[in-house]
Amino acid sequence: MKNFSIIIPIYNESGSIFKLIEEIHNEFKNKSPEIVIINDGSNDGFDKKIKSPRYKKIKIENHLENLGKCMAMLTGVSVASNNLICVMDGDGQNPPYEVKKLIKFWSSLPKERKKKFLICGNRVNRQDTLTKRISSKIANKVRKFFLNDDCNDTACALKVFLKNDYLQIKYFKNMHRFLPALFKMNDCRIYNIQVNDRPRDAGISKYSFNNRFWIGIIDLIKVWILIKKEKKNGE
Repeated sequence: MKNFSIIIPIYNESGSIFKLIEEIHNEFKNKSPEIVIINDGSNDGFDKKIKSPRYKKIKIENHLENLGKCMAMLTGVSVASNNLICVMDGDGQNPPYEVKKLIKFWSSLPKERKKKFLICGNRVNRQDTLTKRISSKIANKVRKFFLNDDCNDTACALKVFLKNDYLQIKYFKNMHRFLPALFKMNDCRIYNIQVNDRPRDAGISKYSFNNRFWIGIIDLIKVWILIKKEKKNGE
């Protein structure tokens, strides 16, 4: 399982990222994948703590200012050494053993289906606040109705895909919220795999109803127009 990269964008997640790193190493042991951490302008001392010799094998990319999760993902995917990519959050809510589950699922696919795909984690027993769960549920229903993206939980950060498929998508802010629709637009097959969710044990969430739901609706309209345009061009 060495030949894949785990991309972890972080912004002020020092309280959880180092524990997560240890969990990844313990889960994969001597076959640990490449770990790429994108420090998206954190000001919580991460840059000093990560200089410990024990973390020397981890690839670190630093943004001098907070550019957002989407740009951090693009940076991470771009510098990854492997074509097979797993993206996860740095807050510890995505258990590393679920990374192994998604990678094993990919490994089990027939050869002809190991290309042009997106494997999406679908959270069970979500450990978020009631407000986040309700807003996410509404957003999922609205998104699926308009985009028909074959994904049950696009807000789950845990995803596996190929680097070259991801880089074919023209970057725009907040595109990470619509990856299933964008991958499907490019003829990729979407897979949904149930994964466990854990409560955040450090730090605070960077999202609220206002900065997620309403902005998401605006972006959804943009993506819907983009997909319609691509379909028209392909006819």
